[in-house]
Amino acid sequence: MLRFDPNLRWLFTEVPMLERYEAAAAAGFRGVEVAFPYEYPAKEIAARLASNGLELVQILSPFDWDAGERGLAALPGREQDFKASIRTAIDYAVQVGGPLIHVMPGKIEPQFERARCMDLFLENIGWAADAARAAGLTLILEPCCRARFPDFLYHRIDEGVAVAKALGRDNVKLCFDTFHIQMEEGAIADRLRAVWPHIGHIQVGNVPGRHEPGTGEIHFPYLFGLIEALGWQGWIGCEYTPSGPTLDTLGWGAPYGLGARSEATTC
Repeated sequence: MLRFDPNLRWLFTEVPMLERYEAAAAAGFRGVEVAFPYEYPAKEIAARLASNGLELVQILSPFDWDAGERGLAALPGREQDFKASIRTAIDYAVQVGGPLIHVMPGKIEPQFERARCMDLFLENIGWAADAARAAGLTLILEPCCRARFPDFLYHRIDEGVAVAKALGRDNVKLCFDTFHIQMEEGAIADRLRAVWPHIGHIQVGNVPGRHEPGTGEIHFPYLFGLIEALGWQGWIGCEYTPSGPTLDTLGWGAPYGLGARSEATTC
């Protein structure tokens, strides 16, 4: 059976962050993603994961999202900041069970030469992958659609495949995010089959609105069936904004054991 995990930056926002672990477990999830867990000590997060029977699936390497940053890996002049962020992410990941580390390239401003930024991205990710390998960790890369990140380094999933091939590291994989791929390219099923060997994580969000399955144009029952038929053994992240209270929007997940539980805290 497919395994789903909520991104706690997006789901269960009805309660404070530290209470979302318990809320997710009560709703039937056995894994979670947390983009930036670093404001809390790793030991505290590890304890919350353990007490709720949860696995931490993915984190981001740290940068200042609230200040408008969208990563550091491709930004000239930020090489030392990037390396520091990777060291922080690796140290944290080791203490919380070894989640995937998602690394973002950053916004490519007009003063930057895109080709130079791509060269730097490959150099930095190669260094980061080698550092992560020493700790038994995997990096995740994700092209993002122009509609959401117009200044991003790469937008199409085949561009991500080209990066992975150029790097040649088996601990560098791609995130297949249905929202970004449908917004940028469409033909999700064909894209999924074409890039399958390079996928290390899958995330779901519908189009338009980036809400839960069942609210938009992507027919998720078909897509989930295809993912299962292809033999997916990893997690599928819920990377969307619920269209209502989180528990009220989990009907799509009932076949996978998700939804309100009698013992769940009302959110």
